Amino acid sequence: MGAYFFDLDGTLTDSAPGLLNSFGVALDFLGVRNVSEPSLRGHLGEPLPEVFRSYLPDISNVDIESGIAAFRRSYDDEGIYVNKLYPGIEALLKRLRELDFGAWVVTSKPVHHAEKVCELLEIRDYFQGIIGAGLDEADTKSTLVHKALGLSEADPRSTIFLGDRCYDVVGALSNNVRPVGALWGYGSRTELETAGCVEFAQSPSAFLADYVESRVHGGFSAAALLAHS
Repeated sequence: MGAYFFDLDGTLTDSAPGLLNSFGVALDFLGVRNVSEPSLRGHLGEPLPEVFRSYLPDISNVDIESGIAAFRRSYDDEGIYVNKLYPGIEALLKRLRELDFGAWVVTSKPVHHAEKVCELLEIRDYFQGIIGAGLDEADTKSTLVHKALGLSEADPRSTIFLGDRCYDVVGALSNNVRPVGALWGYGSRTELETAGCVEFAQSPSAFLADYVESRVHGGFSAAALLAHS
């Protein structure tokens, strides 16, 4: 049996304000100052080590760890609370539960942060599990999706991963999972297509119609099939 895997930031939740502030704090700690918001926004949804390397290509592993620690101090104190669900997400999750479809969060966030976000936004009970990165945030999306498949015992051929960044697409495809691009998130359609994504949803309600309700009736909607072609 398949399942539904969801990225967190930029897919289930709009966490941009809190993340951007904590990015700035961490980069300032590392000596990178006055980074513009548009520049930072382009890194939403990226693993923190990749964010740091984009500004400091020769950064050491020790400094990456220090930057992650600075980010976490800021995020734990303030950033994690500046977060909200995208419109239509709770209705989507409720419907999955009604239909007894398994739902899992698969995120590059440390698992304790992901758990807390889901608890704060009162969606934790909709998920069978939350798969997140280790404290060093070195886990790739491919590794995390593989772990989610193992714990969920889901058939990858009938599992869908909804995400908004290229990392989500690569993680899904490397595990033979079907990626669907969340076009309301932080990544562009071009980025998702370049990573290999061929199916997209314009909104959570569109995903519900095209990739959930359609399964109840034994297939996918015309919109989903068109996106796949």
